[in-house]
Amino acid sequence: MLKYKKKTKSASDISRTITKINISQLDSKNSADQKQQQVIISGFIEISLYKSPHHYNGRCQRLCSKEDRTWKERVFNQTKLDEVNSSQRNHASVWLRKIAASMNFGIDTYALSVDLLDRFLATLKVRPKFLECLAVGCLYIAAKCKEEDDTISITPEFVIDCNATCSANELLRMERLVLEKFDWFIDFVTAIDFLQIYFALLLLKVENQAEENNEKAIVEKYIDLEIKLASCLQHHRLASFKPRILALALVSLEFEKQQAQESEMNTDWLASITFLQELANVESDALLSCRDLIVRLLPSYKVVRLELSDLTFISHAYKPLKPLMNLSDRPTYADVVCGRTFPLVQ
Repeated sequence: MLKYKKKTKSASDISRTITKINISQLDSKNSADQKQQQVIISGFIEISLYKSPHHYNGRCQRLCSKEDRTWKERVFNQTKLDEVNSSQRNHASVWLRKIAASMNFGIDTYALSVDLLDRFLATLKVRPKFLECLAVGCLYIAAKCKEEDDTISITPEFVIDCNATCSANELLRMERLVLEKFDWFIDFVTAIDFLQIYFALLLLKVENQAEENNEKAIVEKYIDLEIKLASCLQHHRLASFKPRILALALVSLEFEKQQAQESEMNTDWLASITFLQELANVESDALLSCRDLIVRLLPSYKVVRLELSDLTFISHAYKPLKPLMNLSDRPTYADVVCGRTFPLVQ
């Protein structure tokens, strides 16, 4: 079993605890995993609400700098039969999610395994018959990087736990091949890393979040975001976005959805998202494109309000639908960025 140096976290880093969440404790409407597995393992961060925002600002900027140095564009095969295509990649990522959950691995482990898989597919041409072994190898490497040693089975047992058809020797050879291809550097930035920072910064901006009665709601909201982010990583088109963009698009959609459901909010959601966008240096066009793609691909976002401008063709044919489109006069993020709405003058 190969041994390599794990990432060491300093005292200033956000600590991570593995929390087992029973399926029955989660809202069935928000959990994308209930139909796939019986237990969700979620990596939850302990956030100190009394830390200075500069701490998280600096950490976010360091992650952005690291992402710029290590990011690799992903162009997935669509036509070649002798090479892993986008559909096969998506199937492998869904399978990895189930296996990671069955082994009680955190979603950060799953995110890193998918990132390694995508990087390898973007670097080398892989035949479909080797995809399973490659996926298991990426999960094995990610687990060694993110999980505690006593939670990882030895190689033969790991293959059995994954219900994989490859042998232990094949897994070890694949593990070495992946590590050598990346020069033994696997500490890549994932969307989970940015989600943690964004969530911590937003908590600092929301009033009364430090109260104990809101502690459970904060945990549930973060777990819900993790689950949805894991679902995003199953789609190759969403995985093609940089982690900072994908995480911010998901957070902005959640804030907009919360604004539409609640009559009053304790914070200015648009100002908060704009602050994160400027901090992470995310372009508006890329953010809007990612948001639109999430809405189309994730079933949980089918309820997000459509804009009247997006339904021009429908409204011409069905006049009675027009009053329904005006039930909410609150601007969306897309409205403000595209200049379709202006603040009211009081």
